[in-house]
Amino acid sequence: MFEIGVSTVGNVNVHTSQNGGLTNEQVADLAVEKIVSISDDAPPHIRQQAKQFREHLKKVLYNYLLLARREERASIVHILRSNGQKELAEYIRRL
Repeated sequence: MFEIGVSTVGNVNVHTSQNGGLTNEQVADLAVEKIVSISDDAPPHIRQQAKQFREHLKKVLYNYLLLARREERASIVHILRSNGQKELAEYIRRL
């Protein structure tokens, strides 16, 4: 015999997209939601400071996401060129 337990899961957020993956902004939003939470019971000045931190963090993450995607494409282009796939490498580079 087996037992089934029930537990509670915190908030779950779902983002969807059409015609491709999530945008850099959507990914940054997901990360910020996981990193920073603001209590409804926090004093107003703390809430304001946390909201400002959240916005700053989102901008930082967004910029690093752009950099990560650009660097990943550069690595792919390098590998393709090294393997004689110059035309395909050029298509990828233009993305």
